[in-house]
Order: sequence, then structure tokens, then C-alpha cells
Amino acid sequence: MFKTLIKATLTLGVASLIFAAEVSVFDAGRLDSDSPYGLTENEKLILEQKNSISDLTKDLNRLKTNYNNLNEQLEGVRSVLDGTASKVGQSDSKTTSIQNQVEEISLKVENSSEQLEILTNNLKEFQEAQESNNEKIRVVLTELSSLIDFINANYLPKSEADKILNKIESLEKELGSVTSSKNESLKSKDGAVLIEEAKKLFDSGNFEDSRVRFEILLTKNYMPARSNYYLGEIAYNKKEWKNAIKYYKTSINLYDKAEYIPKLLYHTAISFDKINEPEQATPFYNALKTNYPDSKEAKAAPQR
Repeated sequence: MFKTLIKATLTLGVASLIFAAEVSVFDAGRLDSDSPYGLTENEKLILEQKNSISDLTKDLNRLKTNYNNLNEQLEGVRSVLDGTASKVGQSDSKTTSIQNQVEEISLKVENSSEQLEILTNNLKEFQEAQESNNEKIRVVLTELSSLIDFINANYLPKSEADKILNKIESLEKELGSVTSSKNESLKSKDGAVLIEEAKKLFDSGNFEDSRVRFEILLTKNYMPARSNYYLGEIAYNKKEWKNAIKYYKTSINLYDKAEYIPKLLYHTAISFDKINEPEQATPFYNALKTNYPDSKEAKAAPQR
């Protein structure tokens, strides 16, 4: 609009210059007076154009003023908008930060809820187990109470029990003294006599007295191979497998031509099987079958 007014003003100015060249030489009136008169048609037209230009100039100045005011207002609005945009940006940044914090808190709350649920379940399981244990304890206490009552009603008082224990200890000492005296008596016997007694006791199943005599024979170094064999047999009959193996090994290392060797090999192999070492038993089974194939032990031995 401002550019249009400028073009109109320039056009009118050019027109006034053209008509000014045609002013009457007689100058019937002054155009610059406040109330011109006696003007020619051209002068009137020029005056009208002059007045129009004046009015347009005023309008143009007023428009310039309004434009400047509007421009200043626009700059103010732009400044306000820029400030608002900055605040909006800051607000968005704070909003994002707050949103992130809210998400972190929500995640922590969710994790805490899961942990709380786990702890609650663990507590519940612990309480159930504790209640079960308490019930078992109550049952045991009831049984103990009944047992105590039964003991009080049917068993000797402590004083009487102490008397019996003292008597037992006294008897054990006497027995030990008798045993020691008996062993001393046995040690004084000849080896040939002792071994005959030991074998008879063994054959009758009196393994304990037989064992005592064979051990004394070992201290005398009298027929140690045979004595170790019989000690092995006593341990074998008492299912003391490792002791049996120890005595058998000592016996065969001392003398491996005795008549009892097939039984020694057979019982050694069986003892290894009993202690879950079949790989150690196999060589004894094989030696038995190879060296004593016609013996009853070889025929009874398993194939390995």
C-alpha cells in the first residue's frame, strides 16, 4: 500500500509540472494564496492537483507514522515471541527431564514391587517351613516328655545306676587282670603247643581265643606264614575284609607253597569284591584257576 501511494504522488507531480507550463501569462490569480481567484481552468486544475498532492502527502506521512508504529509493535511482538520461544524451549527441556525422572522412578517402583513380591513369597515360605518345624518340635517334645515319664517309672534312679556302673568297671578291671595273667601264661607255652590249641579253637568257632594264640605265635615268630593265614581267616569270618587281605598278603609273601594257598587266593579275591575293588580281585581269581585248576576253590571262582 505504501509503495502504491508513492507511485500516485510521483504521477501527480509530473502532471503538475506539465500543466504548470501552460499557466496564463496574464496570471489572473495566485495559486499560492490562501483563497486563489480569477484562475483559469488550467490553474484550477493545477490547484486541485496541488491540493490532492498535499492531501496525499499528509496521508503518506500518516501512513509512514502508522507503519513505523506498526513496525515497532511488530519488533516488540517478535521480541516477546522470541522470549516466549526460549521459555517454551526451556519448559520443553524441563518437561523432558521431569518425564525422564518420572520414568526412572516408575522403573524403580516396578523393580521394588517385584522385589517386595519375592520377599513376600520368601517370607511366606519361611513362615510355612517354620510352622512345620515348630509342629515337629512339639511332637518331639511330647515324645521326649513321654519317654522321660517312662524312664522315671521303669528305670533305676541315677544313684543305683552309678552303683551298677562302678561294679561293671570293677569287673572289667578284674577281667583285664585275669586276661593279662592268662596271656602271660599263654606266652610261656611252647610254640607247637600254642599252634595246636589255636587251630582247635579256630575249628570249633572260638575265633577270639584262637586269635589271641596266633598273635602270640607271631610275637614268637613261630610259623608266621600259617599264623597270618589263620588270622586272615578269622578276620574273613568276622567280615573284616581289609584286615583279612592284609593277613593273606603277608602269609603268601612268607610262603606260597602251603596246602591252604587255594583257599587263601579265593578268599583274598572275595574280600576285594566285598570292598568294591573287583579290578584287584581278578588277578587272584586268575592265579587260582591257572595254578590250582582242579581245586574246589578254582571251580567255584567266577570267570573274569
